[in-house]
Amino acid sequence: MKELFIFEVFIITYDLIIIGGGPSGATAAKIAAESSAKVLLLEAAEEGRYKCCAGGIPVRNEEFSSIPRGVDVREITGGVLFTPKSGPMEFDASGKNNKGFCMFRTDFDKHLVNIAQDAGAQIKYKFRVKKIEINKDSSVKVQGPEEYQSKCVILATGLGGAQLQRQIGLEVPPMINGIQAEFEVPESVIDEQFGNRVWEFFDRSLIDHGIAWVFPKSQALSIGVLGNGVKVSHLKEFLQKSFIREKIEGRDMKVFGGRKVWAAPIPDRMIAKPYRERVMVIGDACGTADPILYEGIYQARLSGKLAAETFCQALEKEDFGESKLARYNELLLKHLYEEDLRYSYKFHQLLYHSGLLERVIEASYLMAQEDPEMMQSTIALFTGSETRKHSWEVMMSRKWKLIKLMGIKNSLKLLPTLVHALRI
Repeated sequence: MKELFIFEVFIITYDLIIIGGGPSGATAAKIAAESSAKVLLLEAAEEGRYKCCAGGIPVRNEEFSSIPRGVDVREITGGVLFTPKSGPMEFDASGKNNKGFCMFRTDFDKHLVNIAQDAGAQIKYKFRVKKIEINKDSSVKVQGPEEYQSKCVILATGLGGAQLQRQIGLEVPPMINGIQAEFEVPESVIDEQFGNRVWEFFDRSLIDHGIAWVFPKSQALSIGVLGNGVKVSHLKEFLQKSFIREKIEGRDMKVFGGRKVWAAPIPDRMIAKPYRERVMVIGDACGTADPILYEGIYQARLSGKLAAETFCQALEKEDFGESKLARYNELLLKHLYEEDLRYSYKFHQLLYHSGLLERVIEASYLMAQEDPEMMQSTIALFTGSETRKHSWEVMMSRKWKLIKLMGIKNSLKLLPTLVHALRI
């Protein structure tokens, strides 16, 4: 008589599983773990992976945790704007709330994951989630190389997790593309030619709906372009601009994972409903990036913080239903959208949909040179030291001066876009 063996499949259960180990996911993991929740952070890439990102870290990120200082971190104390007609248009970001830092995202993300681990979160690298199964009454199953179970899941997958979002019936944000290369440059040369400044280029002949940049890091320059429909050819064209070409001639591109040129999708707008029962969506997957300069680290971390706080409240009640997690969306609208993103969309409309990108930049800078409040408001667009709402109110209080500086022909073209932006 044959014996019958029954094998019981044992699935490890957590209070919270976070999918994605970038700034939003690591921030959420830290906060949830600090509340004594059992947290698992799953990252698809290997430890130390390269992240295609200019690497600008505004100092306001210290609302969540300290920014690392050291030999691989460059402090940023100003910026330079270029248009085909004008440039360099320089500004100094004086004051502790205006400055920022530039570093490789590899280092910054690892720093944030370490903080989350110190708080008690567990992390698994090279774990690509293939499927999420939601049991409305009890749990969520996360399937990949292994299978885990939790009471709640937070998606922090960036736009690379679009398939997972669609799989469970969640919206995916619209996106544009960013393409970047890192050039090896001695520190002394960076100090002399670029200093501690970020360089932003506005040129509709190169990119109709986007920008180009040079960000100085430690012994490297991040040079890239982003926008709607951007291709490698746009980056090559930018590298041939006289200002860029003369400064990188003879310099080698750094190689990461066997590649010199990297691309990444960037969200263009926040999704309307970033939650459902037992699931919340944060960071780029939620579309929280600011659509002026497309900086998204602070916004991602804020969304991670708000989602983690919502989870902690839900855990106390053992209620992860849709109505309970709707609190996350309420907090997101209050703390991110109403004060910042709503007005970022107004600026976005004015800059990228008027056909007058360069003229608006030039006229705004001209006003700022004679107007300290306007200058501080302009600086705040780069540093986040003031809300976008405040910056918009400052500009709109001077809208007739802006229109006058634009000239009759350009003003007539600008007015319909301005009216539309006011209604957003």
